Amino acid sequence: MLKSIKYFIFRLIYGTVNKFIKPQNSKKIILKKVNLSNSKSYYCYNILNGRVYSDSVNNTAYISDDFLIKDASYQFKLKKNLQTVNGNITDNFVFKNGTPKFLKKFEGTIFSILSGGAAKNNYWHWMFDSIPKFAILEKLNFKQKPNFYLAPSLKKRYQVETLLRLKIPHNKLLDGEKYKHISCDKLLAVDHPYVFKNNPSNSIMNIPLWIIKWLRKKYNTNKSYSNLNPKKIYIDREKDSDLNDRKIINNDDVKSLLFDHGYKIVSLSDYNFIDQVKMFNNASHIIGLHGAGFANLVFSKPYTKVIELCTKHSGNAISNLGKTCRLNYKKFVDSSTKTNQHQNNPLKVDLKRLKKTIISFN
Repeated sequence: MLKSIKYFIFRLIYGTVNKFIKPQNSKKIILKKVNLSNSKSYYCYNILNGRVYSDSVNNTAYISDDFLIKDASYQFKLKKNLQTVNGNITDNFVFKNGTPKFLKKFEGTIFSILSGGAAKNNYWHWMFDSIPKFAILEKLNFKQKPNFYLAPSLKKRYQVETLLRLKIPHNKLLDGEKYKHISCDKLLAVDHPYVFKNNPSNSIMNIPLWIIKWLRKKYNTNKSYSNLNPKKIYIDREKDSDLNDRKIINNDDVKSLLFDHGYKIVSLSDYNFIDQVKMFNNASHIIGLHGAGFANLVFSKPYTKVIELCTKHSGNAISNLGKTCRLNYKKFVDSSTKTNQHQNNPLKVDLKRLKKTIISFN
């Protein structure tokens, strides 16, 4: 009841968004197309006097006057088969509920890296959904840089660190969790870096090669870190993960086994972003439970040996990333635990089988 009253009041203030417009049909939207590889092209939407409303996770609504802009906006939803899809434009939050946050007006140009996905709090999605949008912006060769950059969130240390490494001043960063409803003179948005057919769950399984090459170039993995230790690492998610279900039941036994075989037990949150880059670039052997930290495989050298501990429902996002990066990847699947068909299931690692695997993998 209170929410309904709130939505009603904000509709009185900011109007109702009940129509959408194709960007090519609006004089207030300048479309530009760029190519990032032989087969991948992307649009930039330069929205004059535009505004954006976002819940930072599932919905991102780019608005011109009172029209929702098709193609630029996202409305991710979870289907019954646990697949995430980009729904019909009319599924966007603002169609039903309007823009129930006070509007903050900015002068100048804002570049949005809102993703319509989990980049708000997930390292994998941050690195592949949001950060590569800067590559698209670079290709556009705008003479004047944006005055501000709107991110899904700035709460995580790596979010700020990765942006500062791209030489974006801290005072130009806008936290999408604080600024959920904004307007400006020019609002820049670009297509999603890898979601091409409205199916994020399928698209995430195949990160384009250009994204990997661009991330390596921007974060200086052409340097040699061969004198660093450790060479063998085990990514321990116990401290870093908010997911109570996705865990290794006998994790202490796994850590003890790997320690005895020369692996250093690491929690990635103990390291700043560039030290994680160095660690993965230097490592010869990497083992860990299925999770976002494996996004750092883009910084690993070819033929690095990688073992992903997972359930049979974890999907192939990491294995396909390993193949694209030309890594020596092996999936260690626990099929004994009877749980629902989801990647967040707990698992119990067969220690004898793991020992045989790591010995054969040396």
